[in-house]
Amino acid sequence: MIDKRRTRRGQSRYEVRLRGGDGKERSRTFRTKKEAERYERSQHTALEQGLWVDPRAGKVTLEAWAREWGRTVVHLRPSTRRIYAANLRNHIVPQLGNIELGKLTPSLLRAWLSGLTTKIGAHGKPLAPGSVAQAYRTLNRVLVAAVDDELLGRNPLSGVRPPRVEPEPMRFLSHEEVATLVAAVDPRYRALVLVAAYTGLRAGELIGLRRQHVDLLRRTITVVEQVQYVGGQHLVLPPKSAAGRRSVAVPAVVTAALEDHLGHFAEPGLDGLLFPAPEGGFLRLENFRRRVWRPAVAEAGVAPLRIHDLRHTCASLAIAAGADVKVLQRMLGHASAALTLDRYGHLLPGQAESVASRLDEMARAATPAARAAVTPIRASAVDPETGTGR
Repeated sequence: MIDKRRTRRGQSRYEVRLRGGDGKERSRTFRTKKEAERYERSQHTALEQGLWVDPRAGKVTLEAWAREWGRTVVHLRPSTRRIYAANLRNHIVPQLGNIELGKLTPSLLRAWLSGLTTKIGAHGKPLAPGSVAQAYRTLNRVLVAAVDDELLGRNPLSGVRPPRVEPEPMRFLSHEEVATLVAAVDPRYRALVLVAAYTGLRAGELIGLRRQHVDLLRRTITVVEQVQYVGGQHLVLPPKSAAGRRSVAVPAVVTAALEDHLGHFAEPGLDGLLFPAPEGGFLRLENFRRRVWRPAVAEAGVAPLRIHDLRHTCASLAIAAGADVKVLQRMLGHASAALTLDRYGHLLPGQAESVASRLDEMARAATPAARAAVTPIRASAVDPETGTGR
């Protein structure tokens, strides 16, 4: 309902009174009837679509809400929480922090995103597309939570497309290249390279392995935890998903290397780390990259190569050995076969031709089965109408 009123100075004002989704009546006054009608229509539309929120809720600033969200959000890994906090501190709050949630618009957020693409980062270069996309994901997470808490009717960022990020190219080593890299690396870490290349364990999972997780007799490695280095300390965490907790079959060539490694480099006791740092304790990944990995990669002539590329190598070699999607999914600890296909589906087409060739060989080798002798049956001399003999 719109009521026309006059102020003490005789000026016309238009008051919109309506009952919100919570059943309470609220009012808002406008200078012109057109503004009042537009507001009334928007509120009725929001009510009909189930998107109505208390207009006063959106008056909290983005900075205040982000702080509250960060305090109450659960189920975030420490590394993810650190990334969100850094994005809010460096790329979101300085530009948008003092703006009320209800005043964030798609056009405003498009301008913010455009500004990030030309922003100069800490190294004197524009932010990488991946960093911009990461800031976008952080803001989106915060605004989705505001919608869930009914501070916003809809997410103003949902109509703003994030920048396209080209995935980093995967490297796949051959068996010969793996052997060359193993020969080039410090003997202390040869078993680590072999385990990574032939089981596909993530770096954090490798660092978290202990003696008790290795069964040389059954040739298996059990993954039950991973280690992340966050805020200057190592954190022992569960795997990325329930599927990450798994038992992985190990080739005999790897178990042989592990047997030698256990006798020389692993920490003592069942709880001892399988791949400890030289001074003991958890391996610091950045130190390993700088002191061991990069020199070995250069000497082996396989640069550029990331540690994570050994996981891709495992997938490639397993597919070449005949692994199907489900086997690969369980080996790599992916939460779904769809994720496995998305990552490595381009390596599978060749397998279809191989299957077809094997089917062809089997079909050509098959011979017709001997046909059994058939005894003809004489026609019955029974009248079909009466059921009696003819």
